[in-house]
Amino acid sequence: MLFVAESTGEENANLYNRGVGEGYSGELLDASELLELLDVFGEDGLRSYLLGYSEGVDDAMEEDNE
Repeated sequence: MLFVAESTGEENANLYNRGVGEGYSGELLDASELLELLDVFGEDGLRSYLLGYSEGVDDAMEEDNE
């Protein structure tokens, strides 16, 4: 049976910030890394990372349009 941990609020904030940075820099998402995030931080942690990643991509696109 697979054990999935739950992340804390601080970990979620750190994952969000990590996602923003990686999305902004244009790093591609890697499926194995996403699964590892899910295993270690649970659904909430993965969701925080993906929301941050999306925000980082949006920020980079907005900056390019200026």
